[in-house]
Amino acid sequence: MNKEPLILEKTQESNEESRLSWLVGFLDVITAPQELALRRVERPARIIVMAALLLTFASTFVQYLYSVNDGIRGQMFTMQAQGLEKMARKQGMAEGQIEEQMDKLKQQQEFSLPKTLGVSLIFTLLSVFLYGFLFWILQRLFNSEPPPATVIIALANYAASIALLGYVVTALMQYAANSIATSPSPTLFINAVESPYLLQFLGRINPFTIWEYLVSGLVVARHVGMSRTQGFAIGATALVITLMFTGGFAWAMSSFMG
Repeated sequence: MNKEPLILEKTQESNEESRLSWLVGFLDVITAPQELALRRVERPARIIVMAALLLTFASTFVQYLYSVNDGIRGQMFTMQAQGLEKMARKQGMAEGQIEEQMDKLKQQQEFSLPKTLGVSLIFTLLSVFLYGFLFWILQRLFNSEPPPATVIIALANYAASIALLGYVVTALMQYAANSIATSPSPTLFINAVESPYLLQFLGRINPFTIWEYLVSGLVVARHVGMSRTQGFAIGATALVITLMFTGGFAWAMSSFMG
């Protein structure tokens, strides 16, 4: 019996699995993050791009859900209109001009797939790089010979699948409750319409975000030979830094819009 065709077929299957192993990492980051950390990252760019695409599609899906829910759409309009009206009155705009601005705001709230995808992709690509670069900086403090920055950025952004899960679960909760404040976070205890910037800040304090940052820290740390504890410390530090910037922005905007 000729075994060469069978051997060739198995070799081809093995090569195919190897080529797709980078993609499976988006699932492994949830089920086996420490095993994922020990893999070699050969083409980090495709991981970064895939992470950006996953988050872009998740953001677009969330925006679509908001657009077809009357309660959430009304709350979002009220939150944006309040700030817009305050700025317009500070600039001395007439009532007619303010009404025109409100009409434009309503038109902007209409869901447009190409527009939403385009805007989301731009902001997502930026956030993906900033997110991964933060982990590169933190591990660099303890690692004298770190891998290239793109490798760390790619590894950290495998956690995009966790972020995607959080976006979808939260959006479905909000859609079911007809409220933008409904989420697994402290936003449940505030008036979202009166405190839009506080809503954005508190919304990041949820189990999915904490999980995402801790796993990213673990994967990055284990990849460069650091301990599990150090990985969690890196993830927790990255989360605190992010919350400080987000909280500072929320405070500044609230003071400015005052």
